[in-house]
Order: sequence, then C-alpha cells, then structure tokens
Amino acid sequence: MIVVSVTKAYKHILFSGSEIKHIAKFVCNKEKIKNAELSFIIVNDRAIRTINKKFLQHDYVTDVITFPLEIKAVNAEIYVNSQQAKRQAKENNVTVKNELTRLVVHGTLHAIGYDDTTKVNQKKMNAIQERYVSVLNLKK
Repeated sequence: MIVVSVTKAYKHILFSGSEIKHIAKFVCNKEKIKNAELSFIIVNDRAIRTINKKFLQHDYVTDVITFPLEIKAVNAEIYVNSQQAKRQAKENNVTVKNELTRLVVHGTLHAIGYDDTTKVNQKKMNAIQERYVSVLNLKK
C-alpha cells in the first residue's frame, strides 16, 4: 500500500494535497513500488534553509530535500519549497504547477532510492523525472 500525507507548513501554494498524493502514487506505481510511506511537507525559503543548514550543513535555499527514514523500506519525509518553485517556474518558463510537479516527482524518486550526486546518475534521474512530468502534465 502506498500512503502519502501532505502538510502545508507554508499555506501559499497552488497545489492541493490530493494533487501531490496523485503524483507520488503515480511515480511509485511506474517504479513498481508496492509499499511506501511518504510525507510531503510544503515549506518556504526560511524553513528549507534552516533544514538544509541543520541536517545537510548547506547554508542556502533549495527546492526539495528528501530524508529517507528507513533503509529497507520506502519511507521518507520530503520537504518542498513552494517559494523556490515559483522562482524556478519563472526562470524555466513553465507554470508553477509544472514546477511543483517536477519537485514532487524528484523528491519521490529520491525516496525510492535514486541518487543524483554524480553526473551520470543526475542525467539518468533527470531523464526519468522529465518523462514522468511530461506524462503527468498531459493528464491535467
């Protein structure tokens, strides 16, 4: 069973909890994941910078951070920065919903076990991510 929860710590977001759940479940199904527990927390710049600094020792704002909670199971907390999503949408000339879809897909892929710390892995993960984003945006 795939369980997805959504907490909006930052209320100014154009995405509903049901949209986030749909995207995460879609990715899990495509990746043949039968059991997962994913908690999405929507935050702002200040919150994600604090999290990034405290847990990853990076003193900057980022768009999404995924914390796997178990090694052998797909169980993770995924922090999505909706303020950064708005900026990136403008930079990339896409809608905010498109960019938020991208971040939810990206965070879910990390929860499943994808890694983008090397150029090769980054290219592979990005290709999968963009394929899913394309399919999801066609359904809207």
